Amino acid sequence: MLLWVALAGAALIWLNSQRSGPPEGTVAPSFQLPLVAGGSGTISLAKLRGHPTVIEVFASWCGSCARSAPVLSEAARAKRKTKVNFLGISTDQNAALARRAHQDWHLPYSVALDDGQFGQVYRISLLPTLLVIDRDGRIVHSASGITRTSTLERWLGELGAARL
Repeated sequence: MLLWVALAGAALIWLNSQRSGPPEGTVAPSFQLPLVAGGSGTISLAKLRGHPTVIEVFASWCGSCARSAPVLSEAARAKRKTKVNFLGISTDQNAALARRAHQDWHLPYSVALDDGQFGQVYRISLLPTLLVIDRDGRIVHSASGITRTSTLERWLGELGAARL
């Protein structure tokens, strides 16, 4: 029995150390990335400021990312008339894979391609990683794994965005 308790404790410590994304409460680092789907040119944190922003970092090959996509898509569609920004950031090796995920997953928001800098600066180690940034550019939530509608709704509600 003692062995099981020790193993469970070790597993919890390991899981907590597997955090992906910047610490909550910190200022989001600036970035500028090329848009590869749902827009053209570049996107930067500066362009998103002034409104809450939801960013999902994903890859086309990631099964959990594909399962999380409908939740983000539904939220983005529900928030169209509010001023919540949604952005996907693909860690794929090329733009064609990111565009395919955008199309196959029916993402109603733009997707940018990370050249590795975003992932490094934002400490992305697990996919998908969801980031919620407030109007002032502060990370208010950072989480890995499949996003639940109720969780995203609660987080956006905390920022004053209307319900999904």
